Amino acid sequence: MKELILRWSKHAGLVAFPAVYLVCLVMFSAWTFPYRLMRDRIVATFNAQQRASGGQYECQIDDISGYWLSGVRLKGVRLTSAPAEPGKPMRSLEFDEIRIRYGLLPAFVGSREISFDVFGMGGEASGTYEVRGKDVSVDVAVDALNIGQFSPLVDFIGVPLKGRLTGTIHLILPDGVTSKGAGAVALTGKDVSVGDGKAKLKGAPLALPPMEVGTVNVAAEAKGGVLKVTKIVAGGKDLELQGDGRLLLRDSLLESSCDLQIRFKVNDGFRSKNDITTSLFGAPGSNIPPLLELGDPRIKQAKRADGFYAWTMHGPLGRAEFSPAASAGAKL
Repeated sequence: MKELILRWSKHAGLVAFPAVYLVCLVMFSAWTFPYRLMRDRIVATFNAQQRASGGQYECQIDDISGYWLSGVRLKGVRLTSAPAEPGKPMRSLEFDEIRIRYGLLPAFVGSREISFDVFGMGGEASGTYEVRGKDVSVDVAVDALNIGQFSPLVDFIGVPLKGRLTGTIHLILPDGVTSKGAGAVALTGKDVSVGDGKAKLKGAPLALPPMEVGTVNVAAEAKGGVLKVTKIVAGGKDLELQGDGRLLLRDSLLESSCDLQIRFKVNDGFRSKNDITTSLFGAPGSNIPPLLELGDPRIKQAKRADGFYAWTMHGPLGRAEFSPAASAGAKL
């Protein structure tokens, strides 16, 4: 028995000592890793890529640290760009915390998997980035993001927005090439409203009362690197919204080229709600131009015979421009 114990102890030591060494190596490597240098490298690389591609966003990260044994935690992440108009505040997308973790178990079976959680804009987005062979798959779940904190959209409309965005994004990138991507997008904006009774629409002398848009549904399918937006629909109490179009996917999402058609119509009930709404949007059946159209000639150009205002969103997604749809004036 004594010989058996001595023999087992000898073999156990051959296994235990290397195991303890590896555990200590991993733990101390994580504790002493130069995370600040990594933060500076991430920021410098992102900003250099933006300048090289003509992008307008600049990245800032307050702090970075380890997350478990194979991940990192970024705090205070901000993407900022110059204001749309002089005198306006900087446009920004702000995230409280981003966690990124490399999957150790999938690595043992020959695949690479990175999971992430993004906390910010009042909600959360989580998902995975997985590499199997030459192909890449991306899955994202969005939960209750505050639409009102998406500054590019708020800047365009010019008044506050409210609502929560949820949904899923699934993409498969053959050979890891975004321009070959395929998949689907399904997003829903809940309890969406426009205006707060204090802020004024661009060119209008009166503040916009809160306008209920309701639920906004967006559906899109990707094939061959083209994301075809098949549905943008909202039939709210005060506003009807329609849209469709496409995005040409690029490695940087903000550089994806978009060509979207967006149409909206203010319902008669809201237009006749009070003197302010009647002045802004015109009384139902009246031929008197509303203040909304007098304040910005582009709005008048966008109006169609059916009462919808039609717009085109075009250019790189991160700095897209809105202009009256070419067909709008022809239908008057």
